Amino acid sequence: MTQTLTSLREQRLEKLFVDCRQQVISQIIGPFGLSMAMFEDRNGGNVTTLHNFANADESYMASESDRALQAHSRTTYDTGVRSELEIDTKAKAGIDGGKTWQEKCNGKIGQGIDDYTGRVVSADGTIVLGDGRVVRAELDHVVSISEVHNDPKMHLALGKAGSDPSTGESKVDVSSIRKVVNDDSNLALTNQPLNGSKSDHDFKEWAARDRADGRGGATTNAEKFDLDVDLAGKKYEQARAHIDGEADRALRKKQTTELLQTGGQQALQMGLRQGLGLLLTELVNGLFNEVAVLVRHGVAAGKSLFEEVRERLMRVVATVVRKIPDAVSQVFQGGVGGFMSNLLTFLLNNFFSTAKRFVTVIREGLLGLVRAFRMMFFPPKGMTGDQALQEGLKILTTVVVSSVGMLLNESVSAFMATLPFLKPFADVVTPVLIGILSGLLSAFLAYQIDCLFDRYRHSLDERLLDEMVADSKRREAFAAELATLSEQSLSNVDQYTQSIGLYQQIGAAYGAAGISATAVLASLERTVAETQSQVADSKAIVAFIHESQSDIENFLKTI
Repeated sequence: MTQTLTSLREQRLEKLFVDCRQQVISQIIGPFGLSMAMFEDRNGGNVTTLHNFANADESYMASESDRALQAHSRTTYDTGVRSELEIDTKAKAGIDGGKTWQEKCNGKIGQGIDDYTGRVVSADGTIVLGDGRVVRAELDHVVSISEVHNDPKMHLALGKAGSDPSTGESKVDVSSIRKVVNDDSNLALTNQPLNGSKSDHDFKEWAARDRADGRGGATTNAEKFDLDVDLAGKKYEQARAHIDGEADRALRKKQTTELLQTGGQQALQMGLRQGLGLLLTELVNGLFNEVAVLVRHGVAAGKSLFEEVRERLMRVVATVVRKIPDAVSQVFQGGVGGFMSNLLTFLLNNFFSTAKRFVTVIREGLLGLVRAFRMMFFPPKGMTGDQALQEGLKILTTVVVSSVGMLLNESVSAFMATLPFLKPFADVVTPVLIGILSGLLSAFLAYQIDCLFDRYRHSLDERLLDEMVADSKRREAFAAELATLSEQSLSNVDQYTQSIGLYQQIGAAYGAAGISATAVLASLERTVAETQSQVADSKAIVAFIHESQSDIENFLKTI
């Protein structure tokens, strides 16, 4: 076990040195090399979200056109803005068949009803109020121009930024906003007093607002101007649905188009970076190894230095060529990662604004996170779950270390720029320095993870050996007890054998005794028969004697 652990430590240390070189080269070429050259990350990502448009400064806009739209959305609402969005002239009408504001008003008068109160509108454009006053009918924006202008979504979704052909200055086209706000769905015919009171307020808030009634009490605007609650509410919901619906559709279209464009571009760049990074890493590693061998062993006998170098270069090129299929696979994986990171950055920026260094972290870290979790949850064939967890954790540590390095890159660069002798090279030296440190730290942490898993595995082996020793001791004690029982059993078997011999002798004696008894019985039977015969003879003799005695007595009597 000691020899195994020692050799394993030596292998781990040797692997640490190899990993340090590979990690440093990969970091310098990849995140802190090719990425710095190929990507120009922006605050907030490649697509402007409504959250960034409404809350962040101009540096969080994805394009110059969005920056111009944001600046226009933040202009103070005044007569100039209102004039932009009104259709008081034929030139600005340009929508709905070119109807001006007055033409739309005349068309509404022809309908003959006040959209808020339900009162009749006369053909001459007048309305009789409840108190008998005759007032002029007017056209009102249900959702006011002020509300539309103050809504950032309207500008991001419907505004169009360009340049003035005559002057070349940036210019914002609000024709789409003007079309939406002046659509018939957002226009209501009502009486002049009500329209003047509502002005640019939100309709629901204005209707519910209390006002002094002159009698020490208060009434709402809805009560004061005799609103038909159902009719006016329906008109407001229709207008609000139209305004929000048009803005939402336009915003979805704009952002979807931009996501596809920027996502495709980032997928291509990330795919190329992954493929080129793999080939360049293999090339640099191969050159490093060949140069090291050449320095250590020198030029082979019979070859010139040029021939030796050319042969070694050809081996490196052949190795790089063999890596092309892997590079193609990396291109595909990098493309998917690039597209998904662009989408993820956009989704995150819908809730909070991410600075460009975080955008870089998302792009570079997403692919590593996917690889790590795929390794841990879907281990390659032939790899145990324990080994997959080990490799996945190593990938995760590399992602974390690289991400921290990217976050520190700007700070380190700014610090180095304060040193006069390093200022001209700060932007070049910083990525290399951070890449070296990130690579070394990643390799060291990977080494520690390997050692941790080695200790864990060997601790399990030691516990298993201890258990096996204890088990062998239990088996030895059981075997000893079993041997004792076996000896006792053999002794009992011997005693049983002796008993069986005695039982056999006793049985033989019983057999002989039985034979003797049978002979005695036969003799007795013969003796009994003979005795019976003698008894019969004796009885015959006695009878004869009795008979002879009787004859003698009779004879004597005759004498």
